[in-house]
Amino acid sequence: MGIGFTVAPTLQCNFACTYCYEQAGENGDRRDGRNAFMPENVREELLKFIAQAAKTVRGVHITWYGGEPLLAKEIIFDLTQKIIAVTEENKINYSAGMITNGYLLAEDPGLVQKLKDSRINFFQITLDGPPEVHNRRRMLKAGGGPTFHRILAGIKLLAANEMEVSLRVNVDRSNMGEALKLLDILEENNLKDISIHLGHVAADTAGCKSHESSCATMEEFTVLNQAFHETLRQRGFKTGQTPHYPRIAYACGANRMNAFVVDPDVGMYKCWSEIGDKPARIGNIAEFKQRDKNERMHEIRWLTWEPFEYADCLACKVLPVCMGGCGYRAMFVHKDRPACMEWKYSLEHYVRARYRQEKNMQAEPKKS
Repeated sequence: MGIGFTVAPTLQCNFACTYCYEQAGENGDRRDGRNAFMPENVREELLKFIAQAAKTVRGVHITWYGGEPLLAKEIIFDLTQKIIAVTEENKINYSAGMITNGYLLAEDPGLVQKLKDSRINFFQITLDGPPEVHNRRRMLKAGGGPTFHRILAGIKLLAANEMEVSLRVNVDRSNMGEALKLLDILEENNLKDISIHLGHVAADTAGCKSHESSCATMEEFTVLNQAFHETLRQRGFKTGQTPHYPRIAYACGANRMNAFVVDPDVGMYKCWSEIGDKPARIGNIAEFKQRDKNERMHEIRWLTWEPFEYADCLACKVLPVCMGGCGYRAMFVHKDRPACMEWKYSLEHYVRARYRQEKNMQAEPKKS
């Protein structure tokens, strides 16, 4: 069994996205912690925690998160070198990825190579449509300037260095009609082989409640996603050549024992939707064994959450697929009902689509 850490070396960000769930909410800004950037003493405590865990696990996976993690790239490089040394000493696996807005990737010509040398091989980056759509949703915090073309340049650098990119397109009612236009730009830039998927914007936290009226229902999102995947297939995008199909028994890292989220102030959480929200901490990485009752109970709530307490789930034919969906939404947003996933509305569609695709493949003449 491995252990996973989602590490935010900073909660600061250079973007002012209109729907950001980490924005200031009713209880103030989540980024008002003591440390804007993770200081050396916190890094040392994180390293001690990982070193102790490395004695009993098969591997360590790090997901660099934020805020915008590349604002703290030197911290990332420093920690990476030390964590890799720990894993090599214990003869266990190491892997890493990053969730970034991608704006800074093209700033320094050598940055992508440094990231590759640091064995950060997976990047999730967001473009919300063509430039005129994306730039009104994901603009710079300083001056509100455009970001699309800088991000695109960074994605091309990653692709040129054979690093895995997962392109996320966040959609709501204000840009649902524009999402497909992004495919023209990706094709023009020889990016048909990168992974691409739609993200459903939902008002999950106080920070994004102001955007709630623009959020699409899951049914609306499902219709768009079906059309999106069919278009990917027809146009020869790599993502579209593998049928969109669910994994059995969806599981989130927040419900797993060996998965933690860490902020710059030594705070530990189970879910990244809670990062920076101090009442949601499950402990302090420097004093994890001395946690108070509330911190322990919050972790137990995550680890024991299950969909079987919901009558709707027990009666639902897709329960073995989604297992209740997002625990955060079920426990803290909807409170009294599960957060139904896309599969509830689309499973038959994708089963039929996969059948047609498999049938067509069998009918194709074999190459001699």
